[in-house]
Amino acid sequence: MDEKNPCNKIYDVILSRRSIRRFQQKPIDVEVLKKFVNAGRLAPSAANLQPLEYFIVNEKKLCSKIFETIGWAAYIKPKWRPSIEERPTAYIIVLVTDIKNKYYSRDAGLATENIVLAAEAENIGSCILCNINRDKIREILKIPKSLNIDSLVALGYKAEQPVVEDMKDSIKYWRDENMVLHVPKRKLENIIHVNSFRSK
Repeated sequence: MDEKNPCNKIYDVILSRRSIRRFQQKPIDVEVLKKFVNAGRLAPSAANLQPLEYFIVNEKKLCSKIFETIGWAAYIKPKWRPSIEERPTAYIIVLVTDIKNKYYSRDAGLATENIVLAAEAENIGSCILCNINRDKIREILKIPKSLNIDSLVALGYKAEQPVVEDMKDSIKYWRDENMVLHVPKRKLENIIHVNSFRSK
């Protein structure tokens, strides 16, 4: 394998990226956040219609208000959310200009993936969140009703390193006694078909 090939580095970033839910309280420079938005802007867009806009939040008081609109880590029991010392230090909110565009959700997915990969390349943790109170976010940020709130990406320097496990009996992630997050993923050999369909 050619170590100088930038594609190898991209693949490594993809492999290392995990959803992060515990963050250091170190601020992220706004120019770095704009770089992540630029990565989202350049994602593929169906028919190149580009129906997305982005709202960066990195002011501490606003971040605190946005935090209260989020449902966190539904699989973890008892109910869990980051402590005040572990909260995201920035958010990128994905807005949609035209929800009549039947492909907008695909565009949003591609854009948010670009954002979290760009963040991972900077060793900044991220978590794409859709379980959010959109009405409250709209009120807090005074977002016009002409824009639909699709999702948000929580961001911050990592305060945890989740571990990938081979999926066995359940898709549910969990924390062990040391608060390490374990994330089950289906094995490659169980999801791949080459040239002919392989029955299970």
